[in-house]
This record gives sequence, C-alpha cells and structure tokens, in this order.
Amino acid sequence: MKDKIIEGTVKEAGEKGLYIIYAQLRRGGKITEEFNRAKNKTRLNTFSISKSFVSAGIGIAMDEGLLTMDERICDAFEEYVPSNASKNLLDTRVRHMLTMTTGLNEPLFFADGPERYKVKDWIAHFFNAEFGHAPGERFLYSNFNTYILSCLVEKRAGVNLLEYLRDRLLEPLGIGNPDWTLCPKGHVHAANGLYLNIDELGNFGDMLLHYGEYKGKQLVPEKYLREATVKQTETNKNYGSDCLACGYGYQFWMTPIPNTFLCYGNYGEFCLVMPEKDAVISILTFEGFDWPKILDVIVKHAADV
Repeated sequence: MKDKIIEGTVKEAGEKGLYIIYAQLRRGGKITEEFNRAKNKTRLNTFSISKSFVSAGIGIAMDEGLLTMDERICDAFEEYVPSNASKNLLDTRVRHMLTMTTGLNEPLFFADGPERYKVKDWIAHFFNAEFGHAPGERFLYSNFNTYILSCLVEKRAGVNLLEYLRDRLLEPLGIGNPDWTLCPKGHVHAANGLYLNIDELGNFGDMLLHYGEYKGKQLVPEKYLREATVKQTETNKNYGSDCLACGYGYQFWMTPIPNTFLCYGNYGEFCLVMPEKDAVISILTFEGFDWPKILDVIVKHAADV
C-alpha cells in the first residue's frame, strides 16, 4: 500500500478547487490516516448515503420476517393505490425498489427540488406518478423508491425507520442519539437526511467491509449484504460521473475498481468499501455539483490502496 492516500486525495482535490471537509482511511478496523478541516468532527447531512443505511435496514427487516424481496409494494399500501393503477405499478416489488428499476417515468423530486417544500403527502405522490415501464426494465434513480421502502418497514414494524434501526444498527455502530429528518407526514426521509460525523460514517463502512459484522456482532445478515453490494442492474453515464456507470446493487453503487462498492451523497459524501484491500475510505464535504470531480480523485487514489 502506498502511504498518504488521504493526503494525496485532499491535495489533488484542493488543486482542482474542491473543498473536502473530512476524510478518513481505515484498514484492519483502525483509522490509519485522516484529514479534518474543522476542529470538531461535526455531523453533516450525508444525503444519499442514507440510502445504503435503508438497504441495511431492509436486510434486517427481511431477516425478521417483516417483508420479502418479491412482495408487491401495492399490497402494503392498498389505501394509496389509485383505481386506475397501471399493471407496471401493480407489478412493482421490493426488489425493484432496491435496484431503482420500478418503471417510473420520471425520478420525481430530490432533496432540494421545489416540490420538496410543497408536497405534503409523499406516499400519495409516489403512487400517483406515471409508471410507463415494466418493473425491472430500466434503471432510474429515484429518492422515492428508498422513501417508500422506509414507509414499508414502518408499516410492518409499527415504528418509523429511525426507531426501528436505533438499537438494531445505529447505536451499535456508535451513532448515538441519531439524527434523521422526517417528511411532512412524520415518516423518515430515508433517501436523504441522515446526519453523521466522519467517524460514524467510517464505522458504517467498517461494518459493510465485514458484511454486517461489527465488533463481533452480526448487525446485518451477511447473505443479504453480499447480494446488496454486487451489481444487480446496469447503470449508465447519466449520473454525473463515469464512475457510476459500473452498475448498482441494493442501494449501493459499483465502481471501476474491481470488487469494490460505494455509498455516495449528492453533495460530495462518499464511503468507498474495498473488501479485498481490507480498506474503507470515507469523505464528507459539500461541493454541490462538482462532486463528480471529487469522486474521480477518490477513485484514482483508492486504486493505490
């Protein structure tokens, strides 16, 4: 392993005018290199890294018998299904929600879209959208797939996703008093809005590195994570970086580095997991739509791990 992976990443990012706030490399479960621009390791919104936490929660819920991979999503939300629902919507299953292949015509709104501040009932918004494609037919990244999965767990567990995961995943990972934003109806935002500091994100990455095991305890079923973190569907180059054209699992991205997978957030939040290298690289920043440049820099230096 070459030394100073984080140093090189931060240095090159700075030369390109990119602003990394926190960065960390772990090997063998230990922090071997880190960079902290701020004195305190403050929690930041991890945006779509939240989706990978939801995926872990789905694995736990399946193991507890609360839901199944191939159940139809409409069966759990009959009160929201329109009378003229398309066959595509009726045929959509949990598997399609996880792989972003639900058949939606449009991705609907994202964390900072104008509808985010106007639409009151997000579940109804999803079920009244147009599903012009057969489920499983094409990849279309949508926050709503993840949000509805969160609401499904809530329906089955009787508590929202944050409370469901508090003692099963978050507190055991050292994420004490976890912070996760809610939608206007009080359901966990899920697709975005989980606040973590760099150590907490690194702990999650370390758990993923060991396929659900953390400090001697199996928090997420190994079998589920081994399926979730390999390519389940093809992606394309429409998502800002060629690095995201390598395929998608269950709310995890594949990368150009063989046998690795990625959690990533829209404003430059990353957790790159490399099982064969026994390494995790975590990055927290806020770079708007320059995040693809940061991802390219991370992948370039991670290849030297």
